[in-house]
Amino acid sequence: MKRSDLLRVVNNLFIKFLLIFMIFLVVLSGCDQLTGTKEDEPETLYVKFINDSTSTHTITVIQLMAMGKSDNNSSIPDSVWSDNILKDGEKVAAGEHRFFTLEIPNLHYSVYRLGVDDGNGNEIMLHEQEGYEQETPFTPTITHWGSDERTATVSIDFNNEKKVIYIAGYGDWAGIE
Repeated sequence: MKRSDLLRVVNNLFIKFLLIFMIFLVVLSGCDQLTGTKEDEPETLYVKFINDSTSTHTITVIQLMAMGKSDNNSSIPDSVWSDNILKDGEKVAAGEHRFFTLEIPNLHYSVYRLGVDDGNGNEIMLHEQEGYEQETPFTPTITHWGSDERTATVSIDFNNEKKVIYIAGYGDWAGIE
């Protein structure tokens, strides 16, 4: 066999191998699209939400609003307020916690607002109280960074002078504690 014939055979085999490999890749990527890929699923954050033991009220409503990427520092939300994430009359008393899986993409954050039992069985949304002003300098947030699990805590108190229930403090950090 001549050298040129041998090169032609090797080239033909290489081209056939390359075509078969490319077909294999196309079929493999098509299988992902048929079965659904992880990219199709929304990114979620597993959250332990704690009503601090120093709180004076039981939480009855937690509503979220997506704010976008955590580095954008915009006060313009990406969405509207959610329904209550506490379901079927569920409550979070002082010192208790609940777990949630929230659709907050990685490196994004959401703000939240609360409703509480006023101590007489009435549900009050904090922001709807006459004379209410947020005591903390920022709206409480839950941020998805550092981990796909997060602990969020809030402390609720009563302001005797203003006669309003307010968020006295809050925080969130990576991991579940």
